[in-house]
Amino acid sequence: MASGKSRYAARLPLWVLIGASLGVVAGILLGDDATILHPLGTSYVKLMQVVVFPYIICSLLHGLGRLSPSTAWRLFRSSWIIYLAVWGLTFLVIFLMSLAIPPVPPPSFIDARSAGGSLDFLELIIPANPFLDLVRNHLPAIVIFSVVYGIAIQRVKDKEAFLSFLDLIRTASVTIWGWVVLLAPFGVFALFADTAGTLEPAALENLSIYIVAAVLSTIILAFWILPSVIAAACPMTTREIIADLRSALVISVVTSLSVAALPFIQQAAEKLAAQADITDANRDEIINTSLAVSYPLAQLGNFFIWLFILFAAFYYRIPIPIGDQLALPFITLLSGFGSPSSSVDAVAFLAKWLELPPDATNLYVSMMTITRYGQVVASVMGFAFVTYLVTMNYYGRLKLRLPRLALSLVVGAAIVGGTTVAVGTVRSNIVHAPNSPYRTYRLDAKTTQGVSVAIGEGDGTVPAAVLAAKTALGRIQASGEIRIGFNPDIIPFSYRNKHGELVGFDIAHAYQLARDLNVRLRLIPFRWDDLAKDLKGNRFDMAASGIFVTEERLEDFAFSEPYLKSPIALIVHATDARQFLSRAEIEARTDLTFAVFRDPVMSDLINRIFPKAKVVVLRNYDELPEHPEIDAAIWTLAQAKAWTAARADYTAVVPKNLGGELLIAYLMPKESQDLRSFVNYWLRIQHVNGFNERMVARWIEGKPNTVRRQRWSFVRQIDER
Repeated sequence: MASGKSRYAARLPLWVLIGASLGVVAGILLGDDATILHPLGTSYVKLMQVVVFPYIICSLLHGLGRLSPSTAWRLFRSSWIIYLAVWGLTFLVIFLMSLAIPPVPPPSFIDARSAGGSLDFLELIIPANPFLDLVRNHLPAIVIFSVVYGIAIQRVKDKEAFLSFLDLIRTASVTIWGWVVLLAPFGVFALFADTAGTLEPAALENLSIYIVAAVLSTIILAFWILPSVIAAACPMTTREIIADLRSALVISVVTSLSVAALPFIQQAAEKLAAQADITDANRDEIINTSLAVSYPLAQLGNFFIWLFILFAAFYYRIPIPIGDQLALPFITLLSGFGSPSSSVDAVAFLAKWLELPPDATNLYVSMMTITRYGQVVASVMGFAFVTYLVTMNYYGRLKLRLPRLALSLVVGAAIVGGTTVAVGTVRSNIVHAPNSPYRTYRLDAKTTQGVSVAIGEGDGTVPAAVLAAKTALGRIQASGEIRIGFNPDIIPFSYRNKHGELVGFDIAHAYQLARDLNVRLRLIPFRWDDLAKDLKGNRFDMAASGIFVTEERLEDFAFSEPYLKSPIALIVHATDARQFLSRAEIEARTDLTFAVFRDPVMSDLINRIFPKAKVVVLRNYDELPEHPEIDAAIWTLAQAKAWTAARADYTAVVPKNLGGELLIAYLMPKESQDLRSFVNYWLRIQHVNGFNERMVARWIEGKPNTVRRQRWSFVRQIDER
């Protein structure tokens, strides 16, 4: 059994590669059907996170607490400059490589009513309540808490039993991590299947920028910059350093565990100390302590989460404020302390802080299945860097050869700079402009199955049974058909996708309503100017295209219960978005031109809110790019952010104090009280059975994983052609 497990572990990188490849194939071929694997991928992520906090706390407490105060102080004086150097080199490499990441496009929408994602910096780093910090996932505070208590334990007598307990927890955490790593091929398969099935090919190409940048930068750091700097301060060549650490690097890559390299690094450090004629009786203890402390503090691979966060900001179109950008490296440093698995929690923490989507953590984990190996070798070389140089400095054997150091840094900078330029050049050919997911969405098979649908007017003949019906619901049952009016330009309620299909929130509900009534569905297009006339003339039974509830309409027509509400938003040029964050700022301007589409409600609304503004009426908002003189267009946030999703030059803004939310409901003729009552009851059922929740997530919130058949699939692409 042991030999079989060892053989599996030895081939783990190969199995991970196979799992990733099969996951991509499964995602592409199966598309939405691969969602059955989502729980497996989520479980893998959670298992990676489960030992993070126990390991970080116990590792730091044990590593620092077992030292005597005098030894700790001397070791600190010998090591602080080494840590600053290795952190500085790592972050310099990350910064240079981050220049290959495209600039962050303007956000697709801004809700100025929200408070923003900034954290109190003191709250972030001072652990006033460490238990609350654990709940909030404040990694920097947890690290500082552990360091302070580790130093305090140095002065405690009879601490051996407690230190043994800490070492036990730390060892158990590493053991659990080893078990989780054995599941990597299965977790990778699930994560990659989910990712490949969700994303459009252009999005996958965009992800390759981060993967290439992360892998190349970790390799350059591990195999040139750090060993060449060691060679500039120790009596060894770069080739000899890599040769002595070959076993450490191989075992760490094979297991994807940087901790597995520690015994080999200790042996290599002892060999270096012997070559330097260090014969002190405490030599091995100093080496062991330096190595133990370096494990959480020099986990260099974790610091590449900074690169990922910068990429995620581009990927999700969420610019990072300049103040947060300046704080990000320092927060990343504190968040990156610990084991490799702690980087997952660090990403979750940083994403929450910077208001990136929660999906950013899963995206990082799926990419980590590839980038992890580069991160591991960078961490292993970081341990060696600290252990070698701290030991030599502790015993006064460190001799820095400046010409060799300068050559090392110049060559390293040239390699990183050249790689950045190369990646940036390739980037311009493969990175695509934002593509609206709404234009790719399609009605899922479960919604449309079994429903007979026609678009446009019928032949005009009316059966006698229909004429004899006295109620709207009676006419629908007698004719076997429900007629629903729609406007084709109201994204995300009723619009045409890139395949020319009529889709949207209200269209999906129309199919569901027809199925539940067991009748045919006829979708009849209307113009906003003619909506009132069409309803009074019974051209259709009800209208559904994100229709607002207004006092005037309540007087003349029957409304269903509101099924959605959304705040008023403005579609503005992305470069001007910050000028529209509050009503007061907007009203202070006297030269504004607003656009509305041909809906009397929108015209009345803009005249009431901004009576001094010039108003231009458009057929629909797709005409906005043709009118540079227009400063803003008014809509609801649900509609505006769907419209701006694929337009990097426009942003949807919800200004402060612009008013309440607009109610959206189905509109029916005044006499259709029976149909109104039925639709209200039917809407409540859709809330209970979860259909409405799924449709909101899909069409209003733009989440791609909620509706089957919508995800990109190679099989479906071939079928459509």
